[in-house]
Amino acid sequence: MGKWFLACALLLLTGRPAGAEELETLLGVRTDFDAGRLVFEVASSGCTEKADFRATVDNGTLSLFRLQRDSCKAMPFRTQLLFGLEELGLSAQQPFRLANPLVVNEHMALR
Repeated sequence: MGKWFLACALLLLTGRPAGAEELETLLGVRTDFDAGRLVFEVASSGCTEKADFRATVDNGTLSLFRLQRDSCKAMPFRTQLLFGLEELGLSAQQPFRLANPLVVNEHMALR
């Protein structure tokens, strides 16, 4: 009974089931050809780590999903996540699209 109550409370408070992946709203993205990586800017309230994300490439479209919600209480700020092209399954010569929405205000990125 307690676990069911906790799951319902989490769903009501967050609007999604605990552990549900969500397409991340980005504050920016840039390429770093020399280092062979992509740099994603995301909002954090103090506890965001790269391990909280999963990236996929499907039919030339790159998607960055947040696996773990940042539950810290700091004012939202920008932080960078570095992903190697090989890690993402991309090459420097391969064009791709980005599925994630972009915003400029970090307060709008955290939900």
